[in-house]
Amino acid sequence: MLVALFGAVVSSLAAMLNAASTIATMDIYRKVRKGASQFELVSTGRVCIVVFTFIGILIAPHLGRPEFGGIFTFIQEFQGFISPGILAIFVFGLLVHRAPRICGTVGLILNPILYGALKVVAPGIAFLDRMAICFGVVLAVLGLITVLKPMPQPVELPVNPTMDMTVSKGTKAFGWVVVALTLVLYAIYW
Repeated sequence: MLVALFGAVVSSLAAMLNAASTIATMDIYRKVRKGASQFELVSTGRVCIVVFTFIGILIAPHLGRPEFGGIFTFIQEFQGFISPGILAIFVFGLLVHRAPRICGTVGLILNPILYGALKVVAPGIAFLDRMAICFGVVLAVLGLITVLKPMPQPVELPVNPTMDMTVSKGTKAFGWVVVALTLVLYAIYW
């Protein structure tokens, strides 16, 4: 049991470090150093893993302090600075085809500022409620931006005519089973 637990922890840690290193290398470093070779990118990724590991080592002992309220609360609070804005941008971009491109940047910048302000001004609000408020406010701001300065032509998503998109009866039935089971679980554990 201990070996399985250790394996799961190491696997999760390796996946997180790999993802963080890839983001830092490919999305940030490669944009700064446009002509970087593959060797340079791989070396940068390895250095990022070491740096992120040391940052984790420095933060970990402080997570047991009472002001953090436990690791679960700390993780959820940290996610509140990121998740609502990304979800709002994603949903808004899918549903509003005339949204200007600036909406993504505004949503990514506005959410952490708004979440942090709510955390300071109204600390009694639970983190899930703060996340919902941030989600709603970001959607409202994106809507206002779109009303004031919509794109002249709506974005048209590419369509692959050779792909068969017909839905089988079994898929629909299985989908309804999943929806029904989800509702049953909500009814039981609410």
